[in-house]
Amino acid sequence: MTLKTKLTEEDFIKANLVLLYSKAPMILSTILILFFLALTIISAVVYSKVSIFLIILLPIMLIAMPIMNYFSAKRGYASDSRIGETIEYQFDSENLSMKGETFDEQLPLKEIYRVTKTKHFLLIWQNRQMANPIPERFISDIEIEELKNILSNKKVKNNL
Repeated sequence: MTLKTKLTEEDFIKANLVLLYSKAPMILSTILILFFLALTIISAVVYSKVSIFLIILLPIMLIAMPIMNYFSAKRGYASDSRIGETIEYQFDSENLSMKGETFDEQLPLKEIYRVTKTKHFLLIWQNRQMANPIPERFISDIEIEELKNILSNKKVKNNL
């Protein structure tokens, strides 16, 4: 089975945000910030004491994380030409071959950490920290089913 994809800068930025918020520490920190923001607002209403520092700091923290991720992804896309190349992913019974315009890599299927599907991406995780994103527009439902069969036969974790 072969999938061809080309990440645009917008795709890469969206994929980075998806990856950022797919990690438990990030989700937990966002929930904690929202919780403390709610406590601060409730405290201001009930006790008429306003902690301007917290009312300003907490929303800045909520907004700063995705903004920093956005600019980091933008810089990463501009600095690494391989990201924007047309990449061909070829799955066979034993390996995943990734061919770009300037590289050619092979990864045994048993070494794939997992494959996950989100609303906009198929993510091929090489380890817990690094995933290759494939925008959903490059994959048909039939290809997803075929990939699911290939991965299940090799006992690769997936949510397809």
